[in-house]
Formats: sequence, structure tokens, C-alpha cells
Amino acid sequence: MKKINWKEVCKFLSGAFFVTAGASWYFSLLKITLPFMDTTMSPEFLGIRGFIHFGLFLITFYFGFIRKNKNAT
Repeated sequence: MKKINWKEVCKFLSGAFFVTAGASWYFSLLKITLPFMDTTMSPEFLGIRGFIHFGLFLITFYFGFIRKNKNAT
């Protein structure tokens, strides 16, 4: 069984969260409503979603790029 490299997973997720935070803020700033399945995402929801994804970006960025690996020699 192969071990999961969580540092690399966090690096990937930090990029994904950064992009979705920026896109959410952009659509919120322009007051665009986005369709999602059978409903829509309002600009207010997109603004809140942007803040949440930016917070998740900061957390995953820390674990992916800044924090040192304790098991490294």
C-alpha cells in the first residue's frame, strides 16, 4: 500500500482554493448570480464563499509550503 504524501495534497488544494476564492469574489463584485443545479448562487453567497475558500487557502498553503516536515532528516 502506497503512503499518501499529504504535503503535496495540501499544495494542490491551496492552488484550488486560491482560484475559487478569487473567482467567487470576482463574481460577487460584479453582482453576478451563478446557476448551480436547480438553484442559483447569489452574489452575497459568493462573497461569503470567497472568504471561506481564502481561509482554507491559507491553512492548506501553510501545511503545503511553510510547515517543515518533522520526519525529514
